Amino acid sequence: MENPFRVEATADNGATKLIVSEGATRRAYRIGGGTHQHYLEFFSALAEDFGTRTPHSFDGPAASDEPEPNWRPLIVENLSDRITAGYGDPAVLKTDDGYILVATSNDAPDAFPILHSHDLEQWTHRGFVFPEGEAPAWAAHGREVGDFWAPEMVKVGEEYWLVYTARQRSNALAIGLAKSPSPFGPWRDLGHPLISSNAVNTTGLPDDPAMPVLSGGVIDSHIFIDTNGDRYLFWKRDNNGVWPRPLARLLGEKPELVDRLFSDPTDRRTAHFAAAVLPWAQHRRPMERFFFMQLLIEAVLANWKHSKAVLAEVPEASLIVETMSTPIHAQKLSEAGELVGPDRLVLANDLDWEGHLIEGPFVTFQNGKYWLFYAGNDFGTPAYGIGVAVSDNVLGPYTKRSEPILKTSHNWWAPGHASVAPGLDGQPQLFFHAFFPGTGGYNTFRALLTTPLRFEGDEAIAGEADAPSQAA
Repeated sequence: MENPFRVEATADNGATKLIVSEGATRRAYRIGGGTHQHYLEFFSALAEDFGTRTPHSFDGPAASDEPEPNWRPLIVENLSDRITAGYGDPAVLKTDDGYILVATSNDAPDAFPILHSHDLEQWTHRGFVFPEGEAPAWAAHGREVGDFWAPEMVKVGEEYWLVYTARQRSNALAIGLAKSPSPFGPWRDLGHPLISSNAVNTTGLPDDPAMPVLSGGVIDSHIFIDTNGDRYLFWKRDNNGVWPRPLARLLGEKPELVDRLFSDPTDRRTAHFAAAVLPWAQHRRPMERFFFMQLLIEAVLANWKHSKAVLAEVPEASLIVETMSTPIHAQKLSEAGELVGPDRLVLANDLDWEGHLIEGPFVTFQNGKYWLFYAGNDFGTPAYGIGVAVSDNVLGPYTKRSEPILKTSHNWWAPGHASVAPGLDGQPQLFFHAFFPGTGGYNTFRALLTTPLRFEGDEAIAGEADAPSQAA
């Protein structure tokens, strides 16, 4: 069996020209730039011409008679012309002077917007953690070069600490730490990553000195301060960025595997295309490599259990299967903010709804128990949601709720990356991002929303309109 697709690709002044052939059918496409929207438009045209998958972000939620959840939108538009994609991965901190919000900025010139509110209604943009030109020297920065994700602020003693994800100049994702006497800065970075990934090629793909192929990075850091003052850093091993291209390579070498993995003709065609376009895709920048493989990821997710079972029987797929797990780790922090002692694997994706990843951990102590909120599945699609797990100990073992505590509704898609802070009444509130319906993906606007929380026994309950009074 041979791959039915052939792909010829060239670069032209920031655009990509692709000629896709299948038998006598030959079509030319121009991907006008490197944004997610450019790729979504390309894949929509490819689906119409060749019967591959349409991007999942164009799908709505399944029909349901469930009432709309009690989510309150807080910020639904960019409050500064220097904020380009809204308030994804929001971390809300309650201080003596109101609420502080920091959020993802992706590849914007100004990294990590800082906002302030006294009442959770009116928000004021107060600047950036790293304004343009002030990014840490170790971090890559600039449009379609850098990535600044998932900042989180916490008060430690008399100063504020901010942990965040940035892309090193090697393109590996790393976790940084900055400190400031004020939540509004100025922020002083450590000068080096707090946790980084070695630039080791474990994918089986050829190295490109200009764009190395890396093992999974580290992202989505969170600092939890326990009741006794002990500090812990939680983070995610970003393995979900590792397996898609090795899988595409394997399907190119063994195209007969496609029919074993997928029963749907659309998914089969999508998998064959991913294998055909891989030689071009592997030399693109990290986010574009993800864009090229996105529909292969969605096809695998639609056949998750079956695909993993098939791949487990293929010796050459051992790394692929291994990296379909995205573990969340935790480790103690010293008073100076240094990692001490061994790190501990706390949680991993093992529920059907989570798919190929969990991420965005946030721990809160309520009612004598530790509650770990996290996000699961593909962040840019309606399958994304927020899960929760509970434990008697900060490092686990944690017991997960079997279904997400928040999932896509008709009015808001892909709720994710929760943080917890007291509301105006002192009761716990869950803060999170979501997309407007019909949208999703990298550099697409994400709104800030909130919903009430309460805790009963081993259950966390979100979204009730009239939650009973309870001490936080």
